[in-house]
Amino acid sequence: MSFSFIKKLLGKKEADSSEIFWIYSRCDKCGEQFKTLIRKNNDLTPTYINEGAAYILKKELIGASCPNRINIYLKFDQNYRKINEKIIGGHFISEEEYQS
Repeated sequence: MSFSFIKKLLGKKEADSSEIFWIYSRCDKCGEQFKTLIRKNNDLTPTYINEGAAYILKKELIGASCPNRINIYLKFDQNYRKINEKIIGGHFISEEEYQS
C-alpha cells in the first residue's frame, strides 16, 4: 500500500501557501529565535462580530533554552490581513533576521 493511497484515503492534503503563514520572533530573555507556522483554518479563532477584528490568534511559545514564555496576540480582518499585533516576553523579527 503506497503512502499516497493512504493520504487519499484519510483525506489529507498539502497545505496551500495561501492557507498558512509564518511568524518570526525572538525571546527577550535568552535571544532564542522562533519560526511559528500558523494555519488560517486551525489557529485563527473567529470573533463573530461585525466590526473590528474578524479573527484572533493567541499563541504561547516556550523555547528550549529558557523557561520564559512568549505570548503572541494578533488580530485579523475578514480578508486575513493583520490589523493589530502584540507580543509579551519577546519581539517580532523579520524572516531575514531569523535566517542570519
